[in-house]
Amino acid sequence: MIQHETERRVAVLVSIAEPLLQAGVRACLANEADMEVIDANPVSAHKSVDVVVADSSTAAQIAHDGWLEREQGVRTARILVVTGEAREHAVRSGLEQGIHGFVLTSSPVSELLSGVRALFRGGKYLCAPVVHRLAQVAGRDILTSREDEVLQLLARGLCNKSIARDLDIAVGTVKTHVKAIMSKLDARSRTEAASIATQRGLVEVPHASLRHEKPHAYRSFFACKGSGDKCSAAAGAKSLSALSN
Repeated sequence: MIQHETERRVAVLVSIAEPLLQAGVRACLANEADMEVIDANPVSAHKSVDVVVADSSTAAQIAHDGWLEREQGVRTARILVVTGEAREHAVRSGLEQGIHGFVLTSSPVSELLSGVRALFRGGKYLCAPVVHRLAQVAGRDILTSREDEVLQLLARGLCNKSIARDLDIAVGTVKTHVKAIMSKLDARSRTEAASIATQRGLVEVPHASLRHEKPHAYRSFFACKGSGDKCSAAAGAKSLSALSN
């Protein structure tokens, strides 16, 4: 364990839905002299958070709800995603939405630690496999926003008329977009275009459970920070329970 020269230890909040992964990440970070793992409970509610290490769905929630933290006067923490798979679309969208780094669960622990330290210094971090994936597609044509909308529906098996109805555009316009999509993806058919798009992570079907899941522990932590009042012991217990469930 190497002591890194920093003015203070990096305050890290871990919010991962999978209990075993949550415990593993916390253990790795807690073993570092320059890092402090913050619990989402009243005892540590007075502390600021530098980096949040989260799974993809939690990270998306944090990035989307960042305005809540700003309204409450809480400095927005930088977000590092730990995920089993980082596809092109997910990574690009995440970076655009305010996520600062991606590390795969298959990565060595050193990648996780490097990511946390890079974000603490104000930078961004992508583990080597993610960098390689993005480099592979760097020279390809990027779909326009409308083409992306058409592709999402095409991948769901909708015909041109259905796509036109859903997007409120002419069938001829849909045909033009489909032709452009197939050209940019180097696909010879709609089915192949959908297959390529799936492989590249350009289309995603969100799990229903993620759309309705309860807020993670980070919400409880920031609620304590922003309220100006002391949180009750019961609230603290609930926050800890949210971390492990």
